[in-house]
Amino acid sequence: MTNEETNPLNIIEEANSKTLDYFNKTYVDNLELVQSLKTELFELEIQIETLEKTRELYTYHTDNRRNVFSPLSDDSSHTMTKGKQLALQIKDLEDAKQRLEKRITDLEQEIQFFKEQVEMLSAASQCIHTVLTGSAHDTEDDSSKTENAIEFIETEEKESKTTHHYNMLMLEDYEHHQCAASLDQNIKQELISNLNKLDVLKWLLNSDVGRAKITLNELLISQKNILSSLDDILKNLNYHIDTKQPIWDQIDKLIAGYQSDHPECLIDSSCDCTEHELNLPSVITIRLVRMLKEVFDNIFKHSNANKVTSKIFISSRLIDVYINDNGVGIPEDYLERSDWSSGLHKLHETIYQLDGKLQIQGDLISGTNVRFSFPIKK
Repeated sequence: MTNEETNPLNIIEEANSKTLDYFNKTYVDNLELVQSLKTELFELEIQIETLEKTRELYTYHTDNRRNVFSPLSDDSSHTMTKGKQLALQIKDLEDAKQRLEKRITDLEQEIQFFKEQVEMLSAASQCIHTVLTGSAHDTEDDSSKTENAIEFIETEEKESKTTHHYNMLMLEDYEHHQCAASLDQNIKQELISNLNKLDVLKWLLNSDVGRAKITLNELLISQKNILSSLDDILKNLNYHIDTKQPIWDQIDKLIAGYQSDHPECLIDSSCDCTEHELNLPSVITIRLVRMLKEVFDNIFKHSNANKVTSKIFISSRLIDVYINDNGVGIPEDYLERSDWSSGLHKLHETIYQLDGKLQIQGDLISGTNVRFSFPIKK
């Protein structure tokens, strides 16, 4: 057993990490359960309201609509009126509603407890990591004292941030260059060519009508290509992401587009939101939609999958996304194999910017699993 495995701090870190994962999972599961129960409560309230309106129609509370010439019925064999039946149904539903409301209240109290544990354990995890980093440095160089170790930790952290920030700037410059190249080659050059063709067309209309028709058709095709290029550029500039719409509508629209473009693949998607009046910051909406696009584009480009499952959980505090495909999987060194400007590199850097977590794993049996989450900071 290595020194690293027997180091008490490493054991504490592992135990803290497992405990954090447990509380975090329990927290998310309870949030999902509360949302499901609130949906059930909403449906229950609709049923009660419908029965209340129906009961108002039975003002006489009797079902015995006999005329005056009907023989008298036996008083001991009278039937329960429709009004009383409805009243009993409403009473049962109201009792169920009270039990449901109590359960939701209890769960919300538990959720608050789990939230506090997650925050506490996250803070503890950061502290343990800081101590471990300093401890490892002390092992490498016993002559370094506490003051030097602290400086070393800060330098390492700054270097890590600098690397990320440098990558982000490179990716941003690359996207700008791609956009500019598309504007120049697919639009500017096409427009210049079309202007030349229009000059030729003036002459051909008087000299060669047949050739003029061919040139005109070329102009029409060119205009369609220009519009297509403009549409691609607008997508890259987030123009088609309407941040005023609810995020779940944006996600449904995105998934519907992939279902339409890839009918050969079964896409099973769910988006659960704990708050129907939730207004996410526009930067969160844009980044979430773009990250989902990166994952789905990568799936349909590389995985050869015929089934994709996605589960998206959204609350005012956290966004959690899980996506699985049954394709060929993904190698562990996918970042080293892929180009630095690839979508997966962009995904990693975006998650870092959002102070989130990302995990991508896969093999031939289980396909590829993508899981990422990040907090919402307002």
